[in-house]
Amino acid sequence: MTTRVLLVMQKKMLSDMLIAQSVNDTRFEFSAEPRYASAALTAEACLPEIAVVEIPESGPWKSAEKCLAICDVICKQLPGCKQVILCSENDEDSYHAAIQAKKTHRIDDFLFYENSAHYLLSKLEALL
Repeated sequence: MTTRVLLVMQKKMLSDMLIAQSVNDTRFEFSAEPRYASAALTAEACLPEIAVVEIPESGPWKSAEKCLAICDVICKQLPGCKQVILCSENDEDSYHAAIQAKKTHRIDDFLFYENSAHYLLSKLEALL
């Protein structure tokens, strides 16, 4: 069975790499949404089992709370959808917010950009 994953991320190179690495991997079917304001609509359209939301290192969506709010909206729309935050291990505010969100069960997990794609895919598989 293929798991649908929505990637809400500003880092196009990273989302493209994940999609390319999964071409021969039937476990996942990725959709990418670089426009954070459209994330909820895209989630409604593609019905992901997992949503990965990046907290970018710059730009208008750099706020961890804004990104967690996207997770909240997707969770309300699709209650069974697992929520994962992706952030930099060098951004203390973001990773502290991700840790707190995990502790309070606001998200299901978090990952760092700096992890390998293989590790990220294995963590996504473990969520199912």
